[in-house]
Amino acid sequence: LTVMKTLTEQINEVMTSKKSQTEKRAELVKIGLTNIDVTRLFQIAKSNAPRRERRNTLAQTIRQIVKTMTFGVEIECYNVYQSSLIDAANRNGLTMYSEGYNHRDNNHYYKLVSDSSIRGAYPIECVSPILMGNERGFNSLEACCNSLNEIGARTNQSTGLHIHIGYSNMTDAQYVSTFINYQKLESVINSFMPAHRRDTYWAQSLQRYNFTNCLNQHDVASVMHYDRYHAVNCESWSRHHTIEFRQHNGTTNYKHIAMWAMFCLKLVAWSANNRLENNITSIDDIPFLTATEKNHFKARQNRFASVEA
Repeated sequence: LTVMKTLTEQINEVMTSKKSQTEKRAELVKIGLTNIDVTRLFQIAKSNAPRRERRNTLAQTIRQIVKTMTFGVEIECYNVYQSSLIDAANRNGLTMYSEGYNHRDNNHYYKLVSDSSIRGAYPIECVSPILMGNERGFNSLEACCNSLNEIGARTNQSTGLHIHIGYSNMTDAQYVSTFINYQKLESVINSFMPAHRRDTYWAQSLQRYNFTNCLNQHDVASVMHYDRYHAVNCESWSRHHTIEFRQHNGTTNYKHIAMWAMFCLKLVAWSANNRLENNITSIDDIPFLTATEKNHFKARQNRFASVEA
């Protein structure tokens, strides 16, 4: 059984490995840390402070680094009696409210809003609060998925999963690079998405756009004609200060949601330092994923390939 590791766990694993400093630095940048963050970690690790003090300072610094990365999820589903879901969420330690259609962000509670695109009885969109990209954030997401599954929530081809990624130190170059990198990755991403989530109306392909001369969010939005219905939404930055990823199929499976959220988190973080020059066509060549994460997406790839065969 493979278990997804959080960003915190992955950073700790690199820092405590027996690899050389050069190898560690490369791995940390691959995870998505900036060169400044990596330098801070090595300065702490090499300081003359007592071992326990170094360890505590290192752990605190890692928490601060990961805290700059946030995510949010929008889970579209049906067969949901809202009062039953709210009761289940409360049993799982979550605060959840039923609200009318809105785009308000919050840090404290899950909300249930309407979505006219969902087919099926008792449709809802379950929207998370802003979650930290750490254990606490993913634990909250798991509790939400458990609540949905306990009351029998369902998904179908009309439902999608949307992931919002926030990054407090986002630069213009990082923002643009995220769209370019997703575009270069899109063919391999398509391979582990079901056919109905490839260039669909609600999550259109990025392949028709040229981001070469884009310098900031406004340039990207202009190139994409200010249309949010793309695999990566160019309009969520002005409204939520996030980059929204819209391509994933609807699901209430925690592992699938968490793995895709981690993919999106790491793509945005990795894009702070890197911009792909060529299209990526193999999961093995995705530069920011761990072996466990690659295996997860390979399993999805095989599943959808067999369905379409």
